Amino acid sequence: MSPAHVLEPTYDALRRRLIAGAWPSGFRLEATKLALELGVSITPVRDSLNRLSGERLVQATAGIGFHVPRLDAADISQLLDWHQILLGIAVQRLEASQAALTIPHGHNGIADHSAILFGSIGMAAGNGELDRAVANAAARLGPYRRMETELLADAPAEIERIDQFARAGRWQALKALLEHYHERRRAIASQLAQAVRDS
Repeated sequence: MSPAHVLEPTYDALRRRLIAGAWPSGFRLEATKLALELGVSITPVRDSLNRLSGERLVQATAGIGFHVPRLDAADISQLLDWHQILLGIAVQRLEASQAALTIPHGHNGIADHSAILFGSIGMAAGNGELDRAVANAAARLGPYRRMETELLADAPAEIERIDQFARAGRWQALKALLEHYHERRRAIASQLAQAVRDS
């Protein structure tokens, strides 16, 4: 096992690249090449890839190695279902407790705004397991969110509206907006899958 002072930055760097869609779906992640790029030994890269595999951000196949997951339309739809369920639980908890919801300002595009917004909702719900599950689903959806503006021209405005309702604590309206948000993306799941494959 790699020492934490080497492992954590290596893991963070690889995770950020995966979420940002730095590699196309199905891309083979070669530990030796990644170690050279990151200026570390192969051990922290392998440890990081194994950890990311456990988080389902990387696919590990015995005898073949590590790859960027290749999600099809059904996979994306199921992941969107799961994301919606998790956010529904989080909003329900926020509504019941009237907990304060703080959403940081400033983001770099729709994928970043979505991750910050939904991550803030998950965190404010006050359950660590729920928070981690929301963060994981968001990370796995990251590369697909980057493609939303190509397929849904009003996606940035939609996210901004969800953000405003969340900040205002308008929970019932927020639930309806989140349902609509997920329905729209399930409807284009095959196009999202293709867009990521082509990127």
